[in-house]
Amino acid sequence: MGNSDNFNLRVTDKEYNALKDIMYARTGVLLKPTKKPLILTRLRKRLEELNIKRFMEYVPLLEDKRSSEIEIFVNALTTNETYFFRHTKQFNFLFEKIFPEIIETRRAEGRREIKIWTAACSTGEEPYSIAIACREFFFKHPGWGVKICASDVNSDVLAFAKEGKYSERSLKEVPETMVKKYFREMDFDNKKKWQSFALSDEIKKMVDFYQHNLLKPFVQKGFDVIFLRNVMIYFDNESKQKVVSNIQNNLITGGYFFISLSESLSDVNSQLEGIRSGIYQKVK
Repeated sequence: MGNSDNFNLRVTDKEYNALKDIMYARTGVLLKPTKKPLILTRLRKRLEELNIKRFMEYVPLLEDKRSSEIEIFVNALTTNETYFFRHTKQFNFLFEKIFPEIIETRRAEGRREIKIWTAACSTGEEPYSIAIACREFFFKHPGWGVKICASDVNSDVLAFAKEGKYSERSLKEVPETMVKKYFREMDFDNKKKWQSFALSDEIKKMVDFYQHNLLKPFVQKGFDVIFLRNVMIYFDNESKQKVVSNIQNNLITGGYFFISLSESLSDVNSQLEGIRSGIYQKVK
């Protein structure tokens, strides 16, 4: 159970505001007052490990530029739930509309390459879903180069993604034929109480992972498609504007930008035009 004082850990308004300000400055994520229980749940064990009894004793560690604690803090508060082929209709649009359109356009240009970036990839289900979709489509169109970049601010989820091992729950939207084709069933994990599956090396090799903060420009450019789903709900308008401004610079004119079905770009200025729910296109 750990230190009894820490077991009764509380976060005052002053402490919460200090942690909120640090998180916002670092990532652009705005922690609302309703997130207090999240901070307690996610950071309790860490404070016990450091033998720290109050959050105000923790803040100087986060502000110390010589310390790596800020990365542990950000990792703890940015873990997101996801699964393969989440929002299936968007993947259908990618497969049925965007891929054929790109093939037609590139044929006229004399190029045979497609570039896709998933800009908040979490534990990897999204970029690997894209990789499987590309493998299925471009297998029938040999000679095409497919480049998939995946990034996240959280180094822990990136490490998990690179390993490529997932639970049954992550595969709940994957057709059985694709599970058999692209995953290998592993031994039952008695510790975690789930059946795990290892993604094929063929798909893993299609994705390059980067640690990246969305408030900063991404090193790669010229993407045909960018995914940034279920992330901007955590930003205030100022951060959201900055992120969208950065993202659109990485997208080619005519390229597509995917957000979640519950998000919108109506409150920011951009070169992106909505074409259907959760899907935008760069128009200039």
